[in-house]
Parts: sequence; structure tokens; C-alpha cells
Amino acid sequence: MTTDTLALVESPAQFLHLLEWCHAERAAHRTRLVVLAPGDRTTVGQLQSMADFAEEEGIEVGWHSPRASAVSGLRMLAELRPVVARARRLVIGDPFSGMIQALLPFAHPGEVVVVDDGTATLEFAAQLAGGEPLRRWHAGRAAVRAPLARHTRWFLSRAHLQLFTVMSVTALPGSRVQHHGYDWTRRRFGPPRLLSGVDVVGSSLVETGVVDTDAYLDAVGRLAAQSGAAGRYFAHRREHPDKLRDLARHTGLRVVRPKVPLEIELRRGPVAAQLASFPSSVGYTLPLVLAGVGTRIAVQPLPESMIRDHVGVRARSFLAGVAQDMQRLAASAPALSPSV
Repeated sequence: MTTDTLALVESPAQFLHLLEWCHAERAAHRTRLVVLAPGDRTTVGQLQSMADFAEEEGIEVGWHSPRASAVSGLRMLAELRPVVARARRLVIGDPFSGMIQALLPFAHPGEVVVVDDGTATLEFAAQLAGGEPLRRWHAGRAAVRAPLARHTRWFLSRAHLQLFTVMSVTALPGSRVQHHGYDWTRRRFGPPRLLSGVDVVGSSLVETGVVDTDAYLDAVGRLAAQSGAAGRYFAHRREHPDKLRDLARHTGLRVVRPKVPLEIELRRGPVAAQLASFPSSVGYTLPLVLAGVGTRIAVQPLPESMIRDHVGVRARSFLAGVAQDMQRLAASAPALSPSV
């Protein structure tokens, strides 16, 4: 039996954009979704919440935990290989993923869709357009992954490719870019109640080894002090509990661990009149999700003093570009209503 559309996602953000794509294409009832779950409990909890939403939309949801053990990874490959081979359309959440790259040699789809994965989508588009090997902006060169990365680059360059995104990506050679405005999220949730003050959007820059921990805590503390009142800190799903405990003591902010992607969390509300964020995908996503609510997003640049010495020029350039892009988007955003 041929599968019409097979989707492979690994993160809550990818899952959310898969739901947006299904809504835009009216493809929910033709889509079989497979979650390739990571190991951390926070991400798994968010993915499970998203799976509930997907089933409400009529999407068939399957689940694998390939990183639980070597046996689990091999079982995933064995079970999904024939499913991938039968798919007419393949929807991918993360083209940088080693798990997904290991499945692509068995795929023969008529169409490939890459759904948004935050700022990683910017790097993917740039590498695809430039004919570069696929690797994450903050990762080093992994020789063991090089053959899979080269095959993925070859596979995607020859596919009938569509990029479904909210990022500022222009047309790619031989590909189609489809932008969206979170129509499913805005229809399904909110509008939120507006609170006074400032909330801070958390970042995993410490956990990825880019930013020094003490410098990050000091920077968040300065943001909290500027607000004039103790607000909330919406933790990134990858942030370490010890760091969050230190952050709460250091800043006075109330740490919130969202059970869903931040776009849904804030659309459900309540949401502060101003959000402060370091360079990340929320500078692109939240202005769309919260349009008309009255919330402003303040982009906090990363000074060189916060970035660790080992971080290379490529990563520094990427972060600077994201910050500039976010500031440009904020400056060109239309005026929003001051009330809900």
C-alpha cells in the first residue's frame, strides 16, 4: 500500500509547522506523521501535547524513540525503511538530523517538503543555495556524518522541493518557497489576555556552548531590572534545570516551563506587553502569532563579551545576521493595537 504523505519530525517547533502545513494544504487526512523523539523529558512532553492536537486534526501519528539505545535506532530504520520507500510525498522537519538522513537513501518521493525549524531553516536555505554540505551553524565538522550529509545535499538538490516557512528566505534554485502566517495557530488558540510589564524568552545558547553561563545570567538580570517588576522567564526546552534555578535566584523572574511550543503558549496567553529575546527564531514567529494583540518584541544583541572564545567566525556571523534580521523585522512591523 502506497503512503500518500509521510512526515518525519523531531522537535515541537517542527511538529507545529507540520500542523500549519497540513492546514494550508488541507492534507491532514492524507498524512501519516512519525515522531522521532529525542531523549529529554521536556521535549518529549511537548511532543506528546502536539500529538494530541494532531490527532484532533485527523492526522495519523506514530512514535519512535531511536536515541533510547542502539537497538531502538536499528529498529526504527528497519520499520520505517519500507514506509519511506512507499511515500509519494515526504515532509521533513530537520534535514540536518542524522536519523532522517539515514532514511533518505530509501526514499523515492515525487515531492519533498521541508517545514520550518526556526533559525536552522535560514542556515539550511543558505547551504542549499550555496551547494555546501549540510551542518548546523554551531556544530563542528563530523567526519562520520559526512557521507550522509553529502547524500542529503544531493537528494534535496534533485528533488521537487518546497520550503514551508515563516523565515525571511527567498526563492531557491529549483525549489519553491511558501511562506505562512500561523493561520492554524491563530484559528485554534487565543486571542490572549495582555499583561503589563516585560517577559523574557529563554535561550539554549549556554547549552549549545556558544554563550558563557555567568554572562548570560547577568544579561537576563539586566533585562529583568529594566522591567521595573518581576516578570516571567519562558525557558527553552533545552535549558538545564540547575541553570534555571540559578537564574530565578539571580533575576527574580518566575521561570515557566511551557508544555507546548512558545508560539502556542503565548497565543493562549496571558502575554506581556513587551517580550525580550536574544537572537532566535521567536523574532520571526511571535510577531506573526501575536499580530494585533499589542505585544512588542525587543531584540537583545549578543555582545562579543558574552560569546565563548572557542566559538568560530561562522557561528558568530550567523548570530549577528539573525540579530540584524530580527531588528529589521521589528522596525518594519506595522503598528499594533495597544489592547486585545
